[in-house]
Amino acid sequence: MIPHKTKHGFATALARLKAYEGVPDAPYDKKMRMELENKRKERAQLAYERKKQLNKLRVKAEKKPRCICLICVPILCKY
Repeated sequence: MIPHKTKHGFATALARLKAYEGVPDAPYDKKMRMELENKRKERAQLAYERKKQLNKLRVKAEKKPRCICLICVPILCKY
């Protein structure tokens, strides 16, 4: 580690400093952002459709009665 509070350390620290003038370019231009947004919307739509299907199956499973008696003959029992 360079002692930045000494005369030699301060000069070395300033020599390593890099500064730029102006505003840097955006990492994504407008077209790239739109493509990313479209991909995000597609993934969200697929997730939403899957969630709806799972909810339908859950409701269907909750409505279906189950046989919990131990005396039933498994062949005759519908549930």
